[in-house]
Amino acid sequence: MAAATVERDGDTLRVRGELDFDSVPDVWEMTEPLLAAESIQRIDLSGVRRANSAGVALLVEWLRQARSRQRELVFVNLPAQMEAIVRTVDLDGVLPVARA
Repeated sequence: MAAATVERDGDTLRVRGELDFDSVPDVWEMTEPLLAAESIQRIDLSGVRRANSAGVALLVEWLRQARSRQRELVFVNLPAQMEAIVRTVDLDGVLPVARA
């Protein structure tokens, strides 16, 4: 099973490890309460070593959750692998992505 960790740093969540079909459910479980109760504004993905479409789906869900609570959310430091998937599935105009 692939492992991923999430650490809160002020208004930023820092994700490390792998975001794949094995780890995404656990990452969602870890982050859902933080996104619901805290003022998280950024998710830093610089520590993600590997990701697949499940990881990109998680980004979409995080954004959906934030917007349902009238909050802004930006993703920073997307790994190249995730950027390629985002472009391929035409989400580059939907996901707010920035370089830190």
